[in-house]
Amino acid sequence: MAVAGKRPKALAVMYSLTFIVLLFTALRIYTRIAVVQSYGLDDHVYVFAFVLLLLYTVFIHIAATHGFGQNMWDITPQSDISPAVLNCCIAQTFAVIGMAVAKRSLGLFLLRLVKERWHTIAIWVVLANLMTASLVCLFFFWFQCEPAAFLWDKSVGGKCELPQLAVSIYLGASCVFTELFFAIFPWVFMWRLQMKKREKLIILASMSLGIIAAACGIKRATEIPSLMSSNYLRDSVGIIVWSSAEQAVTMICIGIPVCRPLYKGYLDRLTSHKTNSRYRNLNGPQLSAGQVPLHTIGGSDLPGGSKASCSNGGSKGDSHTEQDEGDTFDSDSSMWKAESGGLGEEYVPAGGAYVQHPASALRGIRVTKEVSVTKAERH
Repeated sequence: MAVAGKRPKALAVMYSLTFIVLLFTALRIYTRIAVVQSYGLDDHVYVFAFVLLLLYTVFIHIAATHGFGQNMWDITPQSDISPAVLNCCIAQTFAVIGMAVAKRSLGLFLLRLVKERWHTIAIWVVLANLMTASLVCLFFFWFQCEPAAFLWDKSVGGKCELPQLAVSIYLGASCVFTELFFAIFPWVFMWRLQMKKREKLIILASMSLGIIAAACGIKRATEIPSLMSSNYLRDSVGIIVWSSAEQAVTMICIGIPVCRPLYKGYLDRLTSHKTNSRYRNLNGPQLSAGQVPLHTIGGSDLPGGSKASCSNGGSKGDSHTEQDEGDTFDSDSSMWKAESGGLGEEYVPAGGAYVQHPASALRGIRVTKEVSVTKAERH
């Protein structure tokens, strides 16, 4: 049966959201493996959440080919109603689990940042509540009818007695609360972290997008009564689409800060290219092949216990470079770029001025070269 009724537009929205999340998933994997080289548990959870979102979309598509999205009395043959409902039920199972897994990935990301014990406990309590609500909802959903097959095939005869509607509302409320919690809670502890102001604002802004996910969750909650509709295959289209939107927005919120080392490297490369071009125009020819004007601000431990650092001939207190928002990055401080995957180099021209020159693949021993410049006074 061809896809008809409300389903063409709904499928277009769901596949579009799934494709966007696919892009964020691919970028996250590349960032964590190739750029940061720190692929962790939260990354596995994020990928699993995407797989669940993809399965959700695919099974809804299968249900649509059997008539999902149409009035049940318009479906021909009527025997297609049962597989349409069954595939929709399977899809919603992936949606419920996927919602909890996506928010768990968000929680694991925040657990990397929190320092105080009560922050950790608060995050785990919220995650545990959502997972409990999800599992209870799935149990009631699949076993609300006796026999269980009566849920999707009314021809077998049976009855449904468990209070599925109340449990679904509880799950919807838990999802909205979790989204709002993860959108607001980072503002409580982020300002105390030893991070640059710009880094904090980017993470906080992306986490605040959870308010949009919460709005999707509220809209989805208003569609819950449609699950009890006698015209289920058409009336439940709204809750299906909004469930997809809520999970997709949640995963986008997580993807933005995690992928920052990747796009920050490209932006820095563009900026440094322009700066280096201006320098070459002002200062004549570049250094010869035998000179290596590459430095990594912050230094790193070298064999023998020595430490690579940058110096322009000044005192130790003067050995730093200015960073975003007026912050300084001292040669004795912990190297944020190395920790976040945003490795960078410093280009030291013959005149002694430092110009940032990022390199995404800086590895091994970092070389320090000190250049002394003297000027002869004119008489």
